[in-house]
Amino acid sequence: MAIEVKNAEFIFGAPSLTAIRRQPLPEIAIIGRSNVGKSTFLNRMCKRKIARVSGNPGSTRELNFYLVEGQRSETETFGIALVDMPGFGFAKLSKVERDQISRLAVSYLRQRQQIRAVILLNDCRRTPGEDELAVQALCAQEGIHCLIVATKLDSEKRSQHERLLKAVAQGYNLERGDILATGEGVPTDPIWQRILTLVER
Repeated sequence: MAIEVKNAEFIFGAPSLTAIRRQPLPEIAIIGRSNVGKSTFLNRMCKRKIARVSGNPGSTRELNFYLVEGQRSETETFGIALVDMPGFGFAKLSKVERDQISRLAVSYLRQRQQIRAVILLNDCRRTPGEDELAVQALCAQEGIHCLIVATKLDSEKRSQHERLLKAVAQGYNLERGDILATGEGVPTDPIWQRILTLVER
């Protein structure tokens, strides 16, 4: 049985850790460079439009929490919170704004007890930069599983997919099988299976 999302909705945004409402669900954080496709990824995973897709990079400035409930099998259900984090590396924001976003992201990853994993999105057309590798290192330091998902695979010819994915994996010092991919027409079940396995740990 394919994983089926029964309900997905925005529940709240938090500009700081102290503004996060109490909620009991395990959290999966989604982070990546500005314009990497976080909102598109969220909508694709939930099979409905719950996050606004903006053409303006840097539009997310706070932690946005989404409730996602679904059916894993005929007898198993699940409930998690997907947390859309502000994108990094957007040059048009002021240094003060970039620093505020960076502090919020680092504080959340270091202090939030409900985090079960981080999904680090990486454009399949570029190898990881300093910011992506810093997120990977912070997750390792904090003992948080970091799942790399390559985005925008549908923007490239199918014949180039494996080459691009291998390059992304090598950039993180990972094997090709360690990363997953997303794009129009790319099944989301492998990502959901990995997420739910991490939630159950």
